[in-house]
Amino acid sequence: MNVSQGSGEYWQNYKDDQVIPVERVKMFRFKIKSHGVMYFVFVVLICLALGSVLGSPAWAEHYVLRAENKDAKFISERATRLALVDTLYYRYDKWFSIFKIEIERLRRSPESLQNKIELMKFHFAVSGLVGELSHTLAFTSKFSIPEIKEDFIFHSERVKELANDILDQENTDVKQRAEAYFYLGASEGYIGVFEYGEGNLFSALINGLQADNHLEKSLEMDSARVDAHFGLGVYRYGNSRLGGLGNFIMQGGSDLREVGLNHLEQALRMNTGAKPLAMKTLAWFYISEQINPDNTELPISNPLNPSKSRLRSMELIAEMEEHYFKESPYSDFMGNKEVALMKAIQYVLDKNYGKAREEFVKVQNISAYLVGRGLKINSQLTDSVQAGIEFCDLMFLSGNIRGKVEKDSACSRIDEKISFLRSGGSMVEYDSRKIRGELHDVFFGALDELSRKMNC
Repeated sequence: MNVSQGSGEYWQNYKDDQVIPVERVKMFRFKIKSHGVMYFVFVVLICLALGSVLGSPAWAEHYVLRAENKDAKFISERATRLALVDTLYYRYDKWFSIFKIEIERLRRSPESLQNKIELMKFHFAVSGLVGELSHTLAFTSKFSIPEIKEDFIFHSERVKELANDILDQENTDVKQRAEAYFYLGASEGYIGVFEYGEGNLFSALINGLQADNHLEKSLEMDSARVDAHFGLGVYRYGNSRLGGLGNFIMQGGSDLREVGLNHLEQALRMNTGAKPLAMKTLAWFYISEQINPDNTELPISNPLNPSKSRLRSMELIAEMEEHYFKESPYSDFMGNKEVALMKAIQYVLDKNYGKAREEFVKVQNISAYLVGRGLKINSQLTDSVQAGIEFCDLMFLSGNIRGKVEKDSACSRIDEKISFLRSGGSMVEYDSRKIRGELHDVFFGALDELSRKMNC
């Protein structure tokens, strides 16, 4: 999918799963109206424009799913799992197509409780894909694409509407109500994360609180609702880690980091449908705990101790690489830039600047590849990664200086990078001021130590 103009424009690829260049494809625009109508003619036009698509990877997989599994519930849940894995390889197009075809089918089908539940699930699947796409493009409060945000909000709000409608019906059983509460809470949580990224902190807090309440209700009604642990973990850890007024209002100032991490670990143990997301999220959280100044004096037995957090983050990264990236299903896959960035930061924390540089370069190369495929990557990300590469280069200077001229030049470069950080520059782009500041302290401390070592 080319999103250089935003996600309001979609086109499919049906040859070796490669993106068709813009100049060779006529783009068909469709708009999702506020009342939720999607014109079925869009599907027909795509078929006419791209030829015999029933033999294409996306459509073939869609109809295989349908042929093998008549039960719509199984289709929605299996397809969502497959789609989440494909996001690791930056393959979105076919899943947007499949999910939106299913939405249109269900919208045109006779109204029933089961159809309404499935419609809710497929809308959530689209919003989840859009959310992951926003991560790929590195959305921040300073960078987003309006069409993508609009698409995300539309499908998220439809999930909430349908979930509330299901809960209002008298003929729902306990498991159906638990399901509705889960999707309601999950959608509210996703909106909260999105709002936080946009800088709308109050809205993010309100959505987060609602999400926590609804996910708890879901678990109370159905303890097998594993994915609820994922949502609860993100909210409780994130709210505690960021602290401030939000944590005081929503959690009474309680430190629920361990509670949140335990929810996420439980989700993994119970084989959550969102396993790729749970693993990435947990790895980031454990990296975050290594730079948390509150943890410096914790005993080694505490799971938030930096050493234990490091061990767990490395375990999760290794597991992801073994499970998902050892053998890629796509021949042109260059690696996952988020995992590479995790490794880069972890190596910086380990003071292994050679390995850190390799991973920063990998992020840079993957980003360039994705831009070549038509994805509009946030330039703030690429700029910060370049700064990370330059930082690593500086950390090798002390052992290779010959004479006063070289020393003065090296000291000047170090001073420039320190000034860069002091003026708001970043080696890692991150919206949270608190965590961004803690990351800055890591890079600043290393540069300051180098400056003193060289007697600059």
